[in-house]
Amino acid sequence: MEIKSMAHKARKLEVLKEKKWFPIALVAMVILGLFYVERGRILDVLRTQTAPALPDAIDYQGDQFAESKPGTTKPAQSPATHTTIVAEINLAVPFTVQAPTTDWNQPYQDACEEASVLMVKEYYAKGPRLIDPDVATKEILAMVAFEDQLFGYNIDTTVAETALFAEEMYGLQAEILENPTVEQLKVRLDKGQPIIFPAAGQVLKNPYFTPPGPTYHMAVIRGYTKNNLFIVNDPGTKRGNAYVYSFDTLMSAIHDWNAGADILEGKKVVLILHPKK
Repeated sequence: MEIKSMAHKARKLEVLKEKKWFPIALVAMVILGLFYVERGRILDVLRTQTAPALPDAIDYQGDQFAESKPGTTKPAQSPATHTTIVAEINLAVPFTVQAPTTDWNQPYQDACEEASVLMVKEYYAKGPRLIDPDVATKEILAMVAFEDQLFGYNIDTTVAETALFAEEMYGLQAEILENPTVEQLKVRLDKGQPIIFPAAGQVLKNPYFTPPGPTYHMAVIRGYTKNNLFIVNDPGTKRGNAYVYSFDTLMSAIHDWNAGADILEGKKVVLILHPKK
């Protein structure tokens, strides 16, 4: 009888402890829920307060910019390439999110390749710096249909496949660089050439991606800063216009699609599209 009474008291004590912690746990859950719902706005505030100053955006001026460019700082000599490059540059590459009307169902869920090609095409066409959502939707759907005819599918195209459909559909000239260095990418950007890069999306650690982020992704490098940041048009988020990634983060993330094998084993390649001469 005494043993039963002691067990009953112990159980009552456990219940009291549970009741004591329940309100705290409930408040914590509410706070976490609110943070998840409002995380975009919270991140926007933090980004506004900590965002680096970017150089002025430069419109497309032809195949080769002059050595001295408006909006850039004094050129510096690159020992790796023996090429004079500027300290920072920001190409005025028009932006669109891959889901232009906020519909993230297919094909937009996997339309980062198409959106990236569209942004580069509009840069060379000197289009508006924000691509109209209706125009972007029409172009993305047209690219998807074109890929279906060309490849029999449109999801997860490699750099080589993306190059092919950009050439065939838009008459652009494609160039693929293997194992690029930061200095090589800088040289191309200095020439007014945006760079499309494939990525292991989760390595980018973009806080605006729906966790954990895409396995495979594609975006456009449009410039770099003197503080070792790449300026990127990332179509994976509506906040991706002139988003910055550190050199180390972006270079680590570069991996081409490899047919569903470990994305971190994908090749280190990037794509440069040019207007045909």
